[in-house]
Parts: sequence; C-alpha cells; structure tokens
Amino acid sequence: MEAFASYLLKSVIWIAGFALVFILFLRNERFFFLNRIYLIAGILTSFFFPLFSIHYTVVLPVIGNFQSDSAVVTGVQKAGNSIIPDLKLILAVLYVSGVLLVLTYIIKQARTVFRAIKKSEIISLSQVKLIKTADYTSAFSFFSYVFVNPSITDVETKEIMIHELVHIRQKHWLDLLLVEMLCMMQWFNPIVWIYVRFIRQNHEYLADEVALQRTSDPAIYRAVLLNQIVGSPVVSLTNSFNYSLSKKRFNMMKKIISSPYRKMKILLILPVFAIVLYAFAKPEYRYKNVDESSGNNGQLFSSQTKTVKGIVQHQNGESLTGAIVVIQGTTIGTVTDAKGQFKLENVPDDGQLVVSFVGFKSRVLKPVFNSEMTINMTRDTIKYNGPPPLVVIDGTITDIEVDKIDPETIYSMNVLKDKSATEKFATDKYGEKGKNGVIEVTTKKNAPTPDKEVPAEKAKEATTVVKEIPAASGTGKDAFVVVEEMPEFPGGRVAMQAWIAANLKYPAEAAKNKITGKVYVSFIVSSTGKVKNVVVSKSASPLLNAEAIRVISSMPDWKPGSQAGKPVEVQIMVPVEFKLQ
Repeated sequence: MEAFASYLLKSVIWIAGFALVFILFLRNERFFFLNRIYLIAGILTSFFFPLFSIHYTVVLPVIGNFQSDSAVVTGVQKAGNSIIPDLKLILAVLYVSGVLLVLTYIIKQARTVFRAIKKSEIISLSQVKLIKTADYTSAFSFFSYVFVNPSITDVETKEIMIHELVHIRQKHWLDLLLVEMLCMMQWFNPIVWIYVRFIRQNHEYLADEVALQRTSDPAIYRAVLLNQIVGSPVVSLTNSFNYSLSKKRFNMMKKIISSPYRKMKILLILPVFAIVLYAFAKPEYRYKNVDESSGNNGQLFSSQTKTVKGIVQHQNGESLTGAIVVIQGTTIGTVTDAKGQFKLENVPDDGQLVVSFVGFKSRVLKPVFNSEMTINMTRDTIKYNGPPPLVVIDGTITDIEVDKIDPETIYSMNVLKDKSATEKFATDKYGEKGKNGVIEVTTKKNAPTPDKEVPAEKAKEATTVVKEIPAASGTGKDAFVVVEEMPEFPGGRVAMQAWIAANLKYPAEAAKNKITGKVYVSFIVSSTGKVKNVVVSKSASPLLNAEAIRVISSMPDWKPGSQAGKPVEVQIMVPVEFKLQ
C-alpha cells in the first residue's frame, strides 16, 4: 500500500509539472500537433517515470561495530496506537471507491453509445460509419463512427464529416483511452480534469485546422459550428464537434504566422524533469565503521583516498588465503582471495595497512599506490618472560606448548596476562593455575555456534577471524555470524531504528496490562538481502513476541553480507524494545 501511495504521489507531481508548463507557455500556441505530442507525453510520463528513480551515494562514518550492544536498534511505541482506526485502510477504501465510480461512469456512457449503434441505421462510407440518431443533439465521433442528429441539413452533415474524419484519421481515440485511464487513477486530482480539457480542446483545434483547409467555404463551416452551440453533454471516449465552442476556438482558426523558434518553448519541460527527478532521488547510505578511539577519524574521510592492490604470502612464497587487510584505526578492510590477492579502496594517503593472519605475526605497512604490494608474513610464536603460561584448548587445560599447535587448526585465540587471568577466573576455571598467564585456544572443530552466545567484548576480536558457523536450527543450511562485510539495513542502523519505530504496533492487551520489555529476535539475512528464519532468541512476554517477529519479518531487503567478495547468508540478532509513554 505504501509503495502504491508513493507511486501515486509521484504520478500526481509529474502530471502537475506538465500541466503547469502547458498553461504558462504552450496553451496559446498554434503548434497543435506538437502540443498533442507534449500532452500525451505528460500522461505517459506520469504512468511510467514514477516506477524509476535515480540514486546517489552518501558515505557516512559510523562509530563502533554494527552488532555491538551499543549499536542495538530498538523500537519505541506509544501505548494505545493499535486501537486507533487504520487510516491507511480508510484511504485505500476511499481511493478504490473513486476508481470504481469513474469506471462505472465510463462503462455507462459507452453502453449508451453502443445501444444507439445497435438500434440505428448505419451508413457505411469509405473510412467511417455514419449514424443518424435523435438520441444526441450534437455531432461527435466514436472510434470510426460519426453520430449526427437527423434534423441537420446535408450541407451541415458534409461539414461535420470533414471535421470528424480528422479525428478518426489521426486516431484521437487513442489519446482519449489514455485520458480515461488517467482519470480513473487520479480521480481525486483536480489538475487531471483540467489536463483532460486541454487534450480534448487541442483535438478540436487540430480538426478545425484541417477542416478549414478542405471545406469549400470556411464561412459555412463556422456557421455550422454556431448552429451546434447547444448540444448534449460530453461523452467519454468521443470527440464532440461542438466541444469548447468559444471565442478562443474561433480565434485559433485564424491564420497567424508564428516563428518556428516558439516551438522551443516545449524544452521548458526539461527543468521540471530535473527538479522532480532530484526531489525523488534516493540516497544510498554507505556506512564506514571507524574506531571511536582513533584520533584520525576526521582525517580518514577528509584526506584524499586511493586504491591499493597486492598479494599476501608466506615467506616461502605460498599465498595466504583469508588474510585480513584493514586500514589502521578502522574496521574498513578486505580479505585475500584464493590466490592471496587483495584490493582495498578508499585508502588515505597518510593511512597505514594492518595485515593479519592466524598463526602469523601482524604487520603494519605504509600503502603503496603506484604498484602492487607483496607482503610476506612470518610465523608467530607467543613467548613469555618467566614460567610458561597455562594453555587451554577448547576449554581443556593441556601441557601442549602453544607454538606446537598447528595454526591451520586455530579458530581464535585469547591471551590473558598477569592479574587479569587470576582475578577474572579466581572463582571458576583457573584460579592460581593461571597466575603466569592463560592462553585460551578455540579450534575450528569446536567453533562457537549461534546457540553459544559470543561475548560482546569479543565481538571486535571475532572480526579478525572470519569462519563459517552453523545457522540456527531449522534453517536448512549454514550461515555466517561474522563476515568481512556485515549486512546493512537500507540507510544504516539509524534508518533501521526509525523504520522499526514507525512500523511497530504495540499489542493492545500488552498495553492494557502495561507489559514492557525487550525481545531479542534472531534472523538470517540471505545472500539476496531477504530477511528469513525469524525467531525469538530471548522473550520478554508472549504478548510482545509475535509483534516483534512480525515487524522484523516485514523489513525491506537488506544489503547482503559478503565474504571474500561473494554474498553470503548471515545471522543477525536485533532487540526490539517495547516502551509505554
């Protein structure tokens, strides 16, 4: 419904722009054929251009990680909103009622004309079918039929036929079909009914122009017009001979030579195109995560940026797949491909690259812009001064020295030194055993799954090691929880917060019982950006769970996450907060 309302608004603005230019600059010009093309172009533009919009990119810095607890999006809704009548439904019913009313009117008039055709004698001529009927007092054409009243003379009939034949040959009925479609779609728009009059009026100017060239006596033609001054109402899909019979119509029959340069006025519609397209242009927000503690954030986005290419390899020349290359002080980076190659854009001139790979020493390098970089990595050995630290592999205390562990089997590594080891775990795992420090190693075979919550303090650490993790039960396939480029809601987290707040409907019973809380909702953003497998991970109340699932399930498509440059499925958790005000 919202999408159609947006389309309708754009369509109204397009037709209004065309009408404004025509009223101000073109309605008194005698370039009738050019005006016809202009007016029909306005209708077609109002039909099709709202379906398209131009896009522009806005790059914004974002502090912190998207999935960190501080970046959580919450929806706040005032109590009692659910009992307010659905205004959208009321407007939809009114709009559809108006469309049906206009359609019924058109069908009713068309049936009246067809009945007249059926009961009247048809005189077939070369290109038209003449029908003489007393049902209508004025003459008009309906597709290839021309209707005249039997009371008019043969001379008048001849002049009318010359006029109506122009309508038929130039297929003005095609314009009228578009006109009726426009009237049905925008029946509420007064500008449309003015626009329809412009088209019908221009049809008569076109027919008069040709008829005056073909009639034997222009004075007789004008006299016939005056005799038709009192006629029946305008019928849909017909061109009435006496339509818009006024002083202006007779003035338009005068032969006045106009400069061909006046046709250039039609180009005044171009600024309208520019204004409307710009007004409805959609920003595509590109968020770049920046480390809050970094002192060069402003410098990052203000300095000139370039592209860096290169290869990351072992000292023996073996390429390293999956090495992380980031801009120092940020989480903007990339991962090397199967050949160990990488490409990193938007690197500041004064920036530095941090290259890391599990089991190897990290390197900090100045970027090289004019040639491909070759970055050699060396094996990393963790050493301590004094007694060896306690080594814990997958939660089990071992006697294995850390430098004896195959780096290829390591998923993540956490190092605790000095008092942080004993104080943190004095009452649980390690106690005095960790007084010399603790090295906690998680192997790939024991990598955490979604039902094992990743601590918030480790979220940033996890971004340096990208591994595939099984998705929630029932998804049917594996999904990632941390990838090189995380999924992004259209417009970023601020836009997501606003979207949830705008679409959240506080359950009436929950509001009545003053139930509040935060519902943690887990879902998967597919490789195409679709939101699926929405489940409640942590419940606040059964009355709130269903609404939280509904609002998350109805989200628009996200920008999918990517790993090594390929879109992948990523599991996300978002808390939806219900508050009463």
